[in-house]
Amino acid sequence: MGFYMSMTTAPASGLAQAREVATYYKWLHRWVRYTRIVRRYSGFDSHTVHRLMTDPATGENGPFVVHRLMLEGVPLPPSPRVLDAGCGYGGTAFDLQPKIGGEWLGITLSPVQQARAAAEAARRELDTKIRFEIASYDAPIARQFDLVIAIESLVHSINPAATVANLAKAIVPGGHFVLVDDMPIEDFPDALAEDLADAKRFWRCPVMPSERGWRMAFNAAGLDIARSLDLSPHIYHRPIEEMNALIARDTRRRKWLGLTGMRRIPEANIGGLLLERLAVQGVMQYRVLVGRKHA
Repeated sequence: MGFYMSMTTAPASGLAQAREVATYYKWLHRWVRYTRIVRRYSGFDSHTVHRLMTDPATGENGPFVVHRLMLEGVPLPPSPRVLDAGCGYGGTAFDLQPKIGGEWLGITLSPVQQARAAAEAARRELDTKIRFEIASYDAPIARQFDLVIAIESLVHSINPAATVANLAKAIVPGGHFVLVDDMPIEDFPDALAEDLADAKRFWRCPVMPSERGWRMAFNAAGLDIARSLDLSPHIYHRPIEEMNALIARDTRRRKWLGLTGMRRIPEANIGGLLLERLAVQGVMQYRVLVGRKHA
């Protein structure tokens, strides 16, 4: 089963998808707000929703390890202009701006994420260097950037090729696009197709291209592939038995919640657990893809 061929499909309108993604993150925000045990992993303490992974060079474990790994070998000007496309609570900018400098713009569809990120930038006295706006990465972008980052965000796109093309227009010649996301293997087994379909549905991911699909989108947008790396080996995964039990628990919770907005919370849990199980089964990769715009 190949997944690159679905790059141009659009199962829902862009406006409807944007509304659903914003609502999805509004409910997740409410859940994280009142669930202290997951705060450092899911936004309130770390201001990120990145995967926890172990740095192969230093042994450090946490949600910011992905930042070093994704930028390794990427040349940047002394004070880069950076766009974080799908910035969440702003954790990437808060971690990297003090390290690499520059002026940052984070965009998100979620008003609750934007408000919290902007308040944190002001608290850190970084609001002159880091700004956050409510905007879609599919909308025209007036400014130009040396670096565009998209971590676990473009997977929500209904047309990944068009999204990449739109973001690439905002990159200066010689600038870079860094994408980090879940990508199914190219020859995905039919036996696990239902799990993949459910993971995509519960995480509001209409397409979820393979690496080959993303490469095609990069090339079509004038981005030469500079680097591709599977980060999956650096992520800790729970035993499958534990994942199965949690999926069964949240499936029951989703049924109890019916059509209420709160059903999105167990759906998010199920989607994440299914992706984790697929990764353990060797059919899902968490990959960084770096593209350089033609000079």
